[in-house]
Amino acid sequence: MHFQTPTDQDIHTAFEQGEAAVKDLVHALATQIEELAQHLTKQGEALQALQARLAKNSRNRSKPPSSDGYGKVKRTESLRKSGEKPTGGQPGHEGHTLSASDDPDRIEMHGVERCVHCQAALVGIEVAGYEERQGFDMPALRIEVTAHRTEIKVCPGCGHPSTGLFPDAVTHAVQYGPTVAAWASYFTNHHHTPVERTTEIFEDLVQHRVSEATV
Repeated sequence: MHFQTPTDQDIHTAFEQGEAAVKDLVHALATQIEELAQHLTKQGEALQALQARLAKNSRNRSKPPSSDGYGKVKRTESLRKSGEKPTGGQPGHEGHTLSASDDPDRIEMHGVERCVHCQAALVGIEVAGYEERQGFDMPALRIEVTAHRTEIKVCPGCGHPSTGLFPDAVTHAVQYGPTVAAWASYFTNHHHTPVERTTEIFEDLVQHRVSEATV
């Protein structure tokens, strides 16, 4: 969903119009918050379902071992002969360590209300410093629908209507955008993912099933 926060002008206009307008503005904002909470709940459930599906293999569900793929096949012995190379990073290999960002996208403050030693109240006490830990994660993915609307105006001189121009990439009444096309191409061509599984990936990650014909 697209969350719309009232602007200062919206608040000022509602204030000038009176109590009823202010109530309508607050109710509209509350409705958006409720819808956002429901949307986040659904995304969390979808993510849990995806994690549960990825955790399954032929040993904990009724599927043949061949469906596990190469990464899940249990091997009785290593294919590499002992002594060829040590496990872990190889000499000369440049390691990659997750480093803290100097410009985080979001900062969440976690206050301290009581002294951990004597339980004295610390509300209103000046902050002496901060301790920071950073978490790197991916934002929730979803399908975003953009409605392109062109203006239609009637010329006062000749009386004929004129219509605005759509963007060059928008050629149909309803269509998928370039990112959906890039995903479909990436899974099916680069990773050789079957079409049916690609549609499942879309449904699991963005709660929208793209048809196999489209993929």
